[in-house]
Amino acid sequence: MSETCTLPRAGETATLRSMRYGPRPTLPREAFRAAAFVATALVCVAGRAQVTVAVDPTQDAHPISPLIYGMNFATDAQITQGKISLIRWGGNSTTRYNYLIDTHNAGSDWYFENLSDCGGGSCPPANAKDNSTANAFFAQGQAQQIPVLFTIPTIGFVPKGPPKYAHPYDCGCPKTASASQGSFDPYDSNCGDGKSGGKWIACPDPTTTTSIAITPQWAHDWVAYLAGKFGPSNGKVIYELDNEPNLWSDTHHDVHPKELGYDELWQRMQTYAAAILQADPTALVAGFEEWGWSNYLCSRIDTAAGNCSASSPDRAAHGGEELTAWILDQAAAYEKTSGKRILHYLDLHYYPQGGSGPANVRSLWDRTYTDPSWINDKVYLIPRMHDWVNQHYPGTKLGVSEYDWSNLHTTAQGAVTFAEALGTFGREGLDYATAWGPPKETETAFAAYKLYRNYDGNGAAFQSVSVRATVTGSGLQAYAAVGTSQMTVALVNETSAGVSTGVTFGNFAPGATARYYELGSGVTIARKPDVTITGGKASLMVGASTIGMLVVDGANPTALPDAGAPGAGGSGAGAGASAGA
Repeated sequence: MSETCTLPRAGETATLRSMRYGPRPTLPREAFRAAAFVATALVCVAGRAQVTVAVDPTQDAHPISPLIYGMNFATDAQITQGKISLIRWGGNSTTRYNYLIDTHNAGSDWYFENLSDCGGGSCPPANAKDNSTANAFFAQGQAQQIPVLFTIPTIGFVPKGPPKYAHPYDCGCPKTASASQGSFDPYDSNCGDGKSGGKWIACPDPTTTTSIAITPQWAHDWVAYLAGKFGPSNGKVIYELDNEPNLWSDTHHDVHPKELGYDELWQRMQTYAAAILQADPTALVAGFEEWGWSNYLCSRIDTAAGNCSASSPDRAAHGGEELTAWILDQAAAYEKTSGKRILHYLDLHYYPQGGSGPANVRSLWDRTYTDPSWINDKVYLIPRMHDWVNQHYPGTKLGVSEYDWSNLHTTAQGAVTFAEALGTFGREGLDYATAWGPPKETETAFAAYKLYRNYDGNGAAFQSVSVRATVTGSGLQAYAAVGTSQMTVALVNETSAGVSTGVTFGNFAPGATARYYELGSGVTIARKPDVTITGGKASLMVGASTIGMLVVDGANPTALPDAGAPGAGGSGAGAGASAGA
């Protein structure tokens, strides 16, 4: 008898290398990203797995937004090979980027230094503004004919000029202000980390060291400049209202040492969003790009005070309402008063805080799954986002502009995990997603993008309407989508042995055979022998620890939402779970 080894799920016994953080973030987000670690043990059960996948095109049908297959700062190679659909300009450095001099402040990521980006490949550039990295990013989106997700600072400060192109750089917490800081830039000994004895110091007035103060008018002028140079957005540009604001008192302590609260967050969101849309009324706006669990629910004032609950001081002062819900209430009230929607997308970030992929992908969707970390609660992020929107500001779309399992990029487990995440995004009705520090086009996990967007190497893609796929058995996940004449079923084997799989197609009338593509070595997805369909069922062996796509031509008698148009968007309700027990 053979054995099947499956990755551990919650409640199963396995040896995990994991780092668990308490609910009060005191470090930059990079520390929290380190919390996703790989499970080194497998849970083994006797017997070769037998799994059935029942696809029903009449249930849970909704368009899949093509924008869920996005990446932060994608390269042309990633875009071309993975048919990446959305690129994002974001992260800590974009919180304090000055387009006039093509310079950003690195914040606590690197000693609060002003660093020139040297767009155009020469330092110093002939014209920093017109040859900026921001302009190059917009130009890349236009050349690749894909939308861009673009961060606009709302923190109130950006680097001052003139830019410097070599050490010594201007920095927010110089040694000349405090010589007792914990560490200094090894390449620039005057630039400190802003801490002494592990606690933040009071850095000098930023206008004397690194920064100029900005207002919403500055953001208006930048958006007007971009619209003038690249044309109006017409829905192809989504402007984000800064990045992870509840971490500013850490990541940008030199300019925003005070913990952020409900009122300041909304005031900045409202005034900057209005300025953006005044400059380009055809643009879309997303907010509030928050880092993680504690600050979905409470402000930094609350978490700094020691916990997050309805009785936390800032939250209690706002009726005990969860922060995300309250922000949506304010946006809805603004539209009711002004007649203008200034928030088109609710955008949150997702970084696993414990457990391992693919098991912890369940925190994205499963209402019964307790997150195996310090969170120790049921996250079900995407359904929770739907709930917030439906209850507080209907019509708002959903985005996740940062997510990652960085430790898995080079492994088959990474391909499995990212394939489940992408399948989940489509099934649960997310409107866009962009991976942070995404897998390189040479790394195994990148194959997950190719599976959905380019499985045959010639642009063949997962169909555009998500439908129900019910899995009976363990160790395999399935995601299904249909068009008028084709069904695609993504099959994800979490186990270290092949899984004997039978797939049925509901009322979809299949042909006599189906094509099957599967990840082999590296990032290569190869066509396997065709699969015979007998009695409305395809039987195949899904390889060990891999991902595959079953492609079935035929006739779909079920009317499709949006006529099943390729690339149709929308924010449909999440479909039922496809995962086996």
